[in-house]
Amino acid sequence: MKVSLITGINGQDGSYLAELLLEKGYEVHGTIRRTSSFNTKRIDHLREHPGFKWHYADITDPVSISNLVSDLQPDEFFNLAASEPRQNFF
Repeated sequence: MKVSLITGINGQDGSYLAELLLEKGYEVHGTIRRTSSFNTKRIDHLREHPGFKWHYADITDPVSISNLVSDLQPDEFFNLAASEPRQNFF
């Protein structure tokens, strides 16, 4: 079974991609930011699928992404995450 990792899985494109890959028999892992955990309506229907798992990670934290890639060893990686702009306060 192929394994995919999708960052930003709770967005429109990420949720549609997850559905497609699950239909094709993939094991699908997705990342969402902890601050986005309230906004999971696009993927809530996938939570019970045996081939679906989400992980909390932030694309701006390279260690969390690197650890996830190392643990999962995905066959395919889709980066659909958006990062919030950082604000500089002087």
